[in-house]
Amino acid sequence: MNRTLKDVTIRSFHYATLEKLAEHLKDCLWAYNSARALRSLKGKTPIGFILERWQDEPDRFHQDPNHCFPGPNT
Repeated sequence: MNRTLKDVTIRSFHYATLEKLAEHLKDCLWAYNSARALRSLKGKTPIGFILERWQDEPDRFHQDPNHCFPGPNT
């Protein structure tokens, strides 16, 4: 995972400040962790699992969880 993060951050971009690096690293980690299929969720991503639960049991949620997950172009 360290190699993956280095490839998408410091080896691909130049950061003017340490804060910009930290912000981009946080975004990359969120994208990596939310897009990764997990065995404990039977091969689903965390976002896919939450959306499936929302479809099966909507009374457990106060509001639609779709707005909590950023899209690919945000």
